[in-house]
Amino acid sequence: MLHDFQGEQNVAAVLAAGTSLAGAQKSTLQDGKPFVIVPEGYKAQIVDELFETPARASGVVKLRDANSFVNYFNRQKRAESLIYASLDPAKILGVIDDHLSYEHALAGDDLGKGANWRQFRVEFAVPASREWKVWTGSDRKALNQLQFAELIEDNLPDIVTPDGSTMLSVALNFEASKEGNFVSAARLQDGSTNFVWKEDVNATGNKIAMPSQITLEIPVFENGQPLPVDARIKYRVKDGNLTIWYELVRPHKVLEAAFRAIWSQIEEQTATTILLGSPE
Repeated sequence: MLHDFQGEQNVAAVLAAGTSLAGAQKSTLQDGKPFVIVPEGYKAQIVDELFETPARASGVVKLRDANSFVNYFNRQKRAESLIYASLDPAKILGVIDDHLSYEHALAGDDLGKGANWRQFRVEFAVPASREWKVWTGSDRKALNQLQFAELIEDNLPDIVTPDGSTMLSVALNFEASKEGNFVSAARLQDGSTNFVWKEDVNATGNKIAMPSQITLEIPVFENGQPLPVDARIKYRVKDGNLTIWYELVRPHKVLEAAFRAIWSQIEEQTATTILLGSPE
């Protein structure tokens, strides 16, 4: 019985010693975070906020334009800072505390010091422009003549060829045809198409001339420079109804060109070579 009593005393002494550690403790590891031992369950818990400043910088700063990214990255960058880029989705990511280079670690006579936390980041998720969203959103989508007319009218400033007055006339003529039936479509020598519609079978046919291709000039990304984008006009006439749509010509190449412009700007203004890819 005496042995059991002494055992219980020893256990109580150990628990009491553990409880005495409940105050804030400083980790002995380099760049270690301070911690406390919480009596209930005796679990270690990080308590950065008890100290004047964090042990190291961390977090993700999310910005909305290239200039803001450049300003922040230049303010925080170090010798080890790197920038990564990915196109799908379009994003520029700066890792302020990236791993050190081999030469840097070797110069410090400790290759283990080449590792870094990679937890202090600045991100620019490049937002698409409203115009790009509108025109890519309706790409290859079949519309009736009224829907197509509405699309043209709402986005007339984006169309540079044919000119605005020509396209407005097309839109108004499509609106006028809403009560009629389309009876034919004929391609003309200049490549445009004449759509013929009648309000009744005995009426004289009304014609709407539609170009075979239009050219847009729109920014791909917010606050970006407008770029030309061609769109081929396609149609089908069946049972008196007209279905019309457009197909953007190689929009992925326009997207790449716009992204490369942002890429070049950031590379130049940060004096940092951008890597294609992303850190994991």
